[in-house]
Amino acid sequence: MPISTCKHAGVLRAALCASLLTLCGCTGVFRNQLVDLRNAQADAALQNQNVAEAEKEYALALHLAPNDEHARAGLARSLYLHAKASLAAGDIDEAYLEVQKALTYAPKDAAVLDLASAIDQAKIRRDIVVSNFPSFKTSSDAISALLKTNAQANKDIQLQLHDFHIDFDTAHLNKAIAQSYDLEDQQHRATQRLIAYKGQIESGATGQPRAQTQVEMPGLLPIP
Repeated sequence: MPISTCKHAGVLRAALCASLLTLCGCTGVFRNQLVDLRNAQADAALQNQNVAEAEKEYALALHLAPNDEHARAGLARSLYLHAKASLAAGDIDEAYLEVQKALTYAPKDAAVLDLASAIDQAKIRRDIVVSNFPSFKTSSDAISALLKTNAQANKDIQLQLHDFHIDFDTAHLNKAIAQSYDLEDQQHRATQRLIAYKGQIESGATGQPRAQTQVEMPGLLPIP
């Protein structure tokens, strides 16, 4: 190969290497800018209590920079909040999955560890109740329905008092008193159902029958 050709090829290789180095540098800068952008958007979403959006943005940042500390801490926080909300909503399984993810990013975080422990305990208690008292949900729903009825009755009493302040007709007060007596009876009924429900849960959980006290009346539980 002629000397001039070799020199020309060498120049081209040098130019190509320089171009690649420049491109790599630009790519690195661009990636860092994208990571910063994702983190900023995630921070804003978290501040606005949009946990799902924050999770997505932090995850995208980590896809670009797996070791980014800000994104790792932010995603752990988002997953923790997700798990906490799921537990509060009664979705123990979802809470468990989310808190386990959070632990992968923040294995020593005290809040995450405490929540993971609380979820584990909730799972254990749920499994015991479900296995020993399969109909617990039906009984619980019946009590909830009764409490909702009582809440509506209380509103009706307040409405009668409000109407009295409009026309000063004591008939409204008479009706409110009658409704109040009925509500008192219903509240007592709800209390007895709760006591009986608790007794059934505890006796099922321990596998031992519980002695009935004077205030506990399990026989009231099936009453519609």
